[in-house]
Amino acid sequence: MDTSSLLQKYIQYQLEHGKKPESVYIFMKKLKKTDADFFAHFSNFEALDRYFWVHVFDATRHKLEADAQYGSFSAAEKLSAFYFLWTQELMQHRSYVLYLAEKSMKGINPMDSALQDFRHAFLDYASNIVSAGIAAGQVADRKFVSDQFKHGLWVQTLFLLNFWLKDTSKDFEDTDAAIEKTVNIGFKLMGENLLDEVLDFGKFMFQRAKKSFS
Repeated sequence: MDTSSLLQKYIQYQLEHGKKPESVYIFMKKLKKTDADFFAHFSNFEALDRYFWVHVFDATRHKLEADAQYGSFSAAEKLSAFYFLWTQELMQHRSYVLYLAEKSMKGINPMDSALQDFRHAFLDYASNIVSAGIAAGQVADRKFVSDQFKHGLWVQTLFLLNFWLKDTSKDFEDTDAAIEKTVNIGFKLMGENLLDEVLDFGKFMFQRAKKSFS
């Protein structure tokens, strides 16, 4: 049994039962497999929790890198493309991500240990984008600060994740708009003037709040 199939069965179990399996043995017995089939890939359920987020990230990254045009994108365009495709990949698991968010009662918790492998993978990816942006003059090379830009992009990623989870707009149009505006603001913060983008983003969030209460 491969890792993707095991992940899908694990997700299915939680959505159907509203909880994790009681044990690896019981879970694998329901699949008519042995626990050795599980331990060949993962040490415990927590490792499978971490794998979910990395699996979605890797699927997104591989599809981007397979696109011949992606390499010619600016740093901001690459990050936007990542977010657009990443949320599309997450759409395949939206019920499960909503389930995870409801369990925490506060959305996806940035301190959740399940995110740590994804966080490390994303920080490596973001570091490469920032470096490319600096080389192309799209990101300011600030002493003692540039190395921290990737952490700001991680915070931005979690913001967009929870925004997407709460989005009720048609075809998730608000999430698409939020991606464009947060990426623009992020690169202005890492580059030049950002006042206009901050005001525009504030207007967007205000209008969305009004729509939610209307």
